[in-house]
Amino acid sequence: MAKILKDSDYGLDHGAWSVLMNMYPNANIPVYQMSVDITKSADYHFNLAKELSFLRNRGVIVIGSGNVVHNLRKVKLRGEQQPYDWALEFDEIVKKSIENDTPSTLTEYEKLGEIGYSAHPTNDHFLPLFYTLGLREKSDKYEFFNDKIDMGSISMRSVIFY
Repeated sequence: MAKILKDSDYGLDHGAWSVLMNMYPNANIPVYQMSVDITKSADYHFNLAKELSFLRNRGVIVIGSGNVVHNLRKVKLRGEQQPYDWALEFDEIVKKSIENDTPSTLTEYEKLGEIGYSAHPTNDHFLPLFYTLGLREKSDKYEFFNDKIDMGSISMRSVIFY
């Protein structure tokens, strides 16, 4: 089990408040934000989420806010912003993995080599996805939204399980 340290002075990370301010503009719900340990593997985060599955039965909404593709080093700020081939391919791999309920494809994304590294030179924006994947139940339906790639190298493809 992960070590839990409480810090109520820090405030919410932009990955939490940028989502919640649109969902709950009156800020009238309690929020507990978890830190992501980037030194741990994707599989670690996926399995930790499984330990938290009881929260869904208590009506807790779990949001894994990050990016499916996040490479700021390759962002195209001006001119043609056509997505890179590797960004399109990685985004499609994530989509297919969710559709086929094969999370190991994603927990082992480093095995994709250059495609995985190009999509995520650092894993901090990808790891939150594993909390939603780890809480997924076999009977869940899903929907994708926000599935465009911006600036060539940023995919904010989102999925909701219900």
